[in-house]
Amino acid sequence: QFPAKSGLTNVFRPTQNLHQRQVSASFATPNPPSESTYTGFFFPTDYNPSKWKLLDSSYCEGDHQSPINIDTHNIVMDEHLDAFIYKHFDDKHSIEYITNTGHAVKCVLKENVVELSGGGLGHVYTTLQFHFHWGSTSENSMGSEHMVDSKQFPMEMHIVSKRKDLTLDEALKTSNGIAVLGFFIEETNPTSDMESWKKLTNYLAAIRSKADVTEEISIDDLLGSVDRAIYYRYNGSLTTPVCNEAVVWTVFKESIKIDQNLMKLFPTRAGYENVFRPSQSVNGRKVYISASAAAGPGITTLFLLLPCLYIASLNHYL
Repeated sequence: QFPAKSGLTNVFRPTQNLHQRQVSASFATPNPPSESTYTGFFFPTDYNPSKWKLLDSSYCEGDHQSPINIDTHNIVMDEHLDAFIYKHFDDKHSIEYITNTGHAVKCVLKENVVELSGGGLGHVYTTLQFHFHWGSTSENSMGSEHMVDSKQFPMEMHIVSKRKDLTLDEALKTSNGIAVLGFFIEETNPTSDMESWKKLTNYLAAIRSKADVTEEISIDDLLGSVDRAIYYRYNGSLTTPVCNEAVVWTVFKESIKIDQNLMKLFPTRAGYENVFRPSQSVNGRKVYISASAAAGPGITTLFLLLPCLYIASLNHYL
């Protein structure tokens, strides 16, 4: 009746450019349809990862971008990559809140509580937050950002720290201003030691924006028994715009093992899928491995085998 009796039609203004304004939603608003946030919800559809370089002040086309495929045939052992010092990684009250950012699930830590040093970093770093990257709800879904010998993993956890002697703005402009610990996450059979992951994923259904964490959960609890002595190291960038090339990356060889049903809760309850940046070119950068890797069974066996071969050869000629 409105167009028919008024004689007017199409009385609406076309949509205008958002210009980076933030649109909020009430708590009862349902999550958006499941899709890759990197090509729809995180940025406008035409700003998929290949076009991040077009964003203002973007470094996303630089030569030291992340993530990368770690080729273990070309890594270099570095004796300076020693053990890390983890301060308050065992604090069960260090997580202040958990937030659904629209492109990640992020756990923000209490200020100036958790710290990281050692590991060849050369500085003390204040740990700010940790977050997750994942694929889809389908079976055999892969969603890690880094790969090892072209193998992608189901999920990846990033623990982000800032140099303690720098402000965040200064750190983002410094080649080693940010230190990120990357842990792959793989499936394991359901076990009784998943309690911390159950506590964490229980928050996923409740967060539209953020929720205070009252459960006792430490970073050490989530990492479990992962061997933190063997890790890869390279210089790279943030994996979301504007991709500042300010990150010292540490990617651990051994993965965290959690129940697949818990992994699926991330895309299901967060409401989006495939939140990982594609692998970037190494561009001649060296990837190092910690000296602890020399104690691995393969190398140890080699050194034990060489004297045996020598003795056998000597006996042959005697």
